Amino acid sequence: MIESTTALKPADFKQIRRCAVQFIYQQDVNQQFVMQRQALDQFMRQFEVAEQQKDFLRSLLNAIFDQSKTIDALIESKAKNWKISRIAKVDLAVLRVATIELLERTDTDVGVIISEAAAIAQEYGSSNSAAFVNGILDAIAKSVRTN
Repeated sequence: MIESTTALKPADFKQIRRCAVQFIYQQDVNQQFVMQRQALDQFMRQFEVAEQQKDFLRSLLNAIFDQSKTIDALIESKAKNWKISRIAKVDLAVLRVATIELLERTDTDVGVIISEAAAIAQEYGSSNSAAFVNGILDAIAKSVRTN
């Protein structure tokens, strides 16, 4: 379960999403796709994550790693003709962060989650990443959200 977010501002969430994508990408590239407290603590020091953002970032990442099989199965089911192993690691990191938010952060608007994910994909991914991520997340949202 992702921690409460009452003390965070919209700008904090943007920063946390970017950090989460970067950490997940780093763990995936290093072939250590597990939550390692020491690695996260080092990452947060290196990227100077603000103190008020640390607990939520840790909570978000724990949820992603705890539910990674469910998240990846959901992504793969909506990524027509794409296996998880074929999805670019940056795009996959973005999809994983946004998918856990769609599943667990029901207080956050679907449009906000998808548009932020597309913006991150556009910033870090290829020229097609934003459209790819947007399409998959839209399909996921339709299957997991009723509103």
